[in-house]
Amino acid sequence: MIYIAIVAAIFVVVTLQSRIWKTYALRDLEYRVEVSADEVFEDEEIYVYEELRNNKLLPLPFLKVDTELPEGLAFHLFEEDRNGSKKDVYPRVVHSVFVLRSRQMIRRRWRVKCDVRGTYALGSVTMLADDVFGLTPVVKIREPEEGGRNVVTVLPRAVDLEKEFTSSRYTSGDFLVQTSLLTDPLLRAGVRDYLPGDPINRINWTQTAVHGELMTNIEEFTNRRQFNIVMNMQGRDIEKVIPGPPSVRGTVELCMTVAASILDGISRENVPVRFICNTPPEQFGENASDAEPDGEDPVGGKVFVSPPFKGRSSILGALRMLAQMELMISVPIEKMLDHMLANPYAYTSGGNMVFISAYLSERMINFAYAMRRIGVTVVFYITSADLNAAVIPEDIEVHYKTFVEE
Repeated sequence: MIYIAIVAAIFVVVTLQSRIWKTYALRDLEYRVEVSADEVFEDEEIYVYEELRNNKLLPLPFLKVDTELPEGLAFHLFEEDRNGSKKDVYPRVVHSVFVLRSRQMIRRRWRVKCDVRGTYALGSVTMLADDVFGLTPVVKIREPEEGGRNVVTVLPRAVDLEKEFTSSRYTSGDFLVQTSLLTDPLLRAGVRDYLPGDPINRINWTQTAVHGELMTNIEEFTNRRQFNIVMNMQGRDIEKVIPGPPSVRGTVELCMTVAASILDGISRENVPVRFICNTPPEQFGENASDAEPDGEDPVGGKVFVSPPFKGRSSILGALRMLAQMELMISVPIEKMLDHMLANPYAYTSGGNMVFISAYLSERMINFAYAMRRIGVTVVFYITSADLNAAVIPEDIEVHYKTFVEE
């Protein structure tokens, strides 16, 4: 009889503690995440501070926390191999086990590498708490909280376009042209009087001393007219679903890098630049696009046209816009080009175009010829090695991505 009473007492105790555990185990368990920087460039690293606090009297003898980063970020950890040497590993999920006493707080720091541009909210974790008997697991999933210092914006990084791309016109050497997006400080055509807004690094101090007033170097390739960056969101000439994401994401993502590199190159210039892209304008908020849709042609309402960016501080805003931009096609590229040709002066604003695309089609070449007839030069940057038109005319300037194995 006494054994039955003992078994019954154990059953009552286990049942009672299981109910208490299910109710209170993960209650008053505070989890916070902070980042060391709100804004970084691709391939840079930040520190993520993780804080776990048990604000109740009930201790947690077993607490498993699975910390997950958004796709595009990765933990930078070190792992020892069989020889005892450390190697870098970059997982997206880290599994941790804790023993939390009542009113105890644990704080730790992680190194996180930012691989892909975008805006990320951190704080997604899965918590599993179990009792001392291992019979009552309780699971809770926490999503990233809105607000707070747990959001990081990864800006697209700039690359050296001269090294990463090769021109279809020239095989080697430097060539002088009538117009270009940038100037070459090594090729000087003379000096002139200083004008407000000229960069300080262009002042010729020798000529300034001779003339008694500030003189500025005149460099080759000077072009201070406004130009536009046209970006194609399609990864292939024919996409399966429009509107929808591109079928090839890598080469379209590289288009963002090219755009960021062009912006970095003109950040010291007073050259206004706009973005034109077949991506949904509503992702940037209401009235974010400068496009004016025509009631008879609804394509204009699906094309994103940014306001002009000019100067270093404004270019930073353009990089933030690129970081925010989703890989999403709003309208086929052919329809966007037709709409631009039907309203050329609304899209060109008297400036040339840099056309960035994952591929080069015959339709784009015809678009370049049509723009040339109204005095607009179109220069192409192509981020893939295939899927291009069979014949590339010699009078069309195309820059191809170079793929060199290291």
